[in-house]
Amino acid sequence: MEIDDLNDDCLCIIFEYLPLPDQIAMARNSLRYEQLLSQIVWRKPQFREVSVANEMLSPLSKEDYMYFFELTSAHMEKLYIWKVHEKAFDSYLGRHLLRPELAFYLRLELTNLRELCVTDGYLNNSMIKTITKSCPHLRSLSVSSAYITGKFMVGLHNLKTLVARECSIEAEYLSELLGQLQLTTLDVTANKHNVEETILQAPAAGLMRLERLGISDAQDCGFRIAEQLPEVKELVVSYIGVKAEDLSDMLEATRKLVESSNAKFPKRLQTILCNVVDVEVALEQITGLETRSPRESPKFCELLKIIYKCK
Repeated sequence: MEIDDLNDDCLCIIFEYLPLPDQIAMARNSLRYEQLLSQIVWRKPQFREVSVANEMLSPLSKEDYMYFFELTSAHMEKLYIWKVHEKAFDSYLGRHLLRPELAFYLRLELTNLRELCVTDGYLNNSMIKTITKSCPHLRSLSVSSAYITGKFMVGLHNLKTLVARECSIEAEYLSELLGQLQLTTLDVTANKHNVEETILQAPAAGLMRLERLGISDAQDCGFRIAEQLPEVKELVVSYIGVKAEDLSDMLEATRKLVESSNAKFPKRLQTILCNVVDVEVALEQITGLETRSPRESPKFCELLKIIYKCK
């Protein structure tokens, strides 16, 4: 009996035991094999959540890599793309390497995609526009690029979660997003523009939907914005470049605001987290509550995060 004499069920069981390079070789060998792999085997959960850094993709040539994505993209539900430019193009030698450029992924047929994460400094507004067309059912988008201003994002009508750290989201586009989308999670940490006032002036309906918010450099340690977001369950306020000697003053200011307010939200203040080597010891030292035997002082990395959580 030859392998072509086996029924589809038997072939699929055999294909599942093969490593990905061999599966692709079989798919390229026969239209029947390609259909079985792309319609049955590559629809398994392990292929519906794909990262470009996944080890299973490492042995593939550039041609096989692109072939795999083109066949499986329509069934992907989650896609994570990391620093593609560094792997796709050598600017010094002016040549392409072993992986396609970022635009390749965004033009794929991603009609079933629900979550997309792109961490690449070359992502720009025109690529966001492409995403709105190729990912019509996207619910979660995470990006990080100084070229992202928020333009075209409102075209992602089903978006619930937007993580746009270290971007350049502009006030007019942020207002548009809060007013027209059903966002429940918004993270604009380290945004180029201060967006606190834009958020506070957004339509009440948009603020009522927000459950999680990440922001940088908010006034009064983020306490004021916390009071005006009635449904928020977690607010993370980050301050970059804070000197170690200023941490104690910021923490004390936050505590005084909590004590002097009768609003409901101050009761949600549960943690103040400093990004240091030893968080617990750092908090004890800067609040004067250290009770253990003296240890080496913690090393601050000049980043303070104040986290408000609802019990």
